[in-house]
Amino acid sequence: MSTLSVAPARSVAARAAVVLLATLLAHALVLERVNRILSGGGPQLPAEEATVTARLLPPPAPPAAAAPAPAPPSPRPPPRPRPAPIVAPVPAAEPAPVEAPPIGAFGEDLAAAKEPPPAAEPAIEPEPAPRPLAEAEPEEIEASGEVLRAALAERPALPSSARYVYRTTNSEIRIATGTTTVDWTLAGDGQYRLRMTTVALGMTVLELESQGSVREFGLAPERYVETRARRSPEAANFDWAGRRVTFSAKAHERPLAEGVQDRVSFQIQLMLLGQARPEWFRPGARTVMQMAGRDDLASYRFRSAGRETTQTGLGPMEAVRIERVTEKGSDARIEVWLVPSLAWLPVRLRFTDRYGRVTESVLESVP
Repeated sequence: MSTLSVAPARSVAARAAVVLLATLLAHALVLERVNRILSGGGPQLPAEEATVTARLLPPPAPPAAAAPAPAPPSPRPPPRPRPAPIVAPVPAAEPAPVEAPPIGAFGEDLAAAKEPPPAAEPAIEPEPAPRPLAEAEPEEIEASGEVLRAALAERPALPSSARYVYRTTNSEIRIATGTTTVDWTLAGDGQYRLRMTTVALGMTVLELESQGSVREFGLAPERYVETRARRSPEAANFDWAGRRVTFSAKAHERPLAEGVQDRVSFQIQLMLLGQARPEWFRPGARTVMQMAGRDDLASYRFRSAGRETTQTGLGPMEAVRIERVTEKGSDARIEVWLVPSLAWLPVRLRFTDRYGRVTESVLESVP
């Protein structure tokens, strides 16, 4: 029973398929003819018609036209606005504008005000401003002319007479020590006489003498005489009227300016400056002084090395050490220890010549 019922069903389906195919062919022929009429073309071979018909079967393709359905994705753009909230965080930085009020004052937008932070970084660059501190060189004071007159406007009083005794040693004569005596006298008319004598092994090995006057700019030497053992005296003469310095050892002259000293008077001049202008001797400060010797005039630059304790015949003393700034190691080095508590009296002096020989004098007694 079941077999007989299936066979008729299949025959019915086959017939339906034949009918459908015939119908499609008929429609294809009609469409082809209509196309010819509209295009004005002549009849074509049936074979071509059959071929065209076979190609038209894919009509189901139209469903592909449903592809426009992807259009729905177009609504997706709305999510794009979401990035906008990313901009929102920027306002969170609005506190920064608090630092930019000055910018707003110049009419710039707050948004622009947010850009200044990078500008703030350059602002850090000015920090190198301290460089001037590192680049700043020690102050150098020219102890001459009007500078001296201003510094010594209220000149400290000098004793009418005094004697200072020092113990002197020499690096080449270690088995013996000498005694250096400094005698100072000041007359009522302002004329002074300063003599330094060093005696060793019973003989005078060196004598330096300076004579002159005390003026508004300090000591003004008029004649300096230097006498060494077994040598003839040599002198430097200071002509204040003609403003020149002449030397017995050489036939030349040098201009004479206020403040020029000789190799022994400079010690008293330092005492005056220390009392009148102690700030000139703070650590690192420099004082330039013109100094005459037995045969020429030279510029001496003294640099303050600050305070330190030094030993003397009177015990340890707090002193300000100053030293001559030498160049190329060719000039003699001079170091002087000045004690403020003793009116800036030199309590220790050390001379080192270009060959490294050292002569040192240390205070042993005062008046």
